[in-house]
Amino acid sequence: MTKYNYDEDADVLYISFSRSEHVTGIELAPNVLLRLDSGKADGGPPRAVGLTLISYSRMREKLQGQPLTISLENLRNLPDDIRRAVVTVVTSPPASEVLGVAFTISLPASSLPELATA
Repeated sequence: MTKYNYDEDADVLYISFSRSEHVTGIELAPNVLLRLDSGKADGGPPRAVGLTLISYSRMREKLQGQPLTISLENLRNLPDDIRRAVVTVVTSPPASEVLGVAFTISLPASSLPELATA
């Protein structure tokens, strides 16, 4: 069961999905932290433990009802296994029930080399 806890003094929204003794914090974007259990400690699958949204009221005010866009490029410097775990958990319940995840492709602006014809 997903639990929401808002700390008004700190302006932080904590979204909790489950508990774990082995949590790693992954910064998805400035002020957006994924609490992840990678599964390494117990051999289980990776799972989202929760999300932390810092400066939540300011974030909501700035977005004015529009979705928050988070680039997965923020994950580029993570080890491959952690990056795969993050993508897996944010696109699966329960995280996907809170986060709307969409993938976009940006094509390079440079021109493609000419293709040789046979």
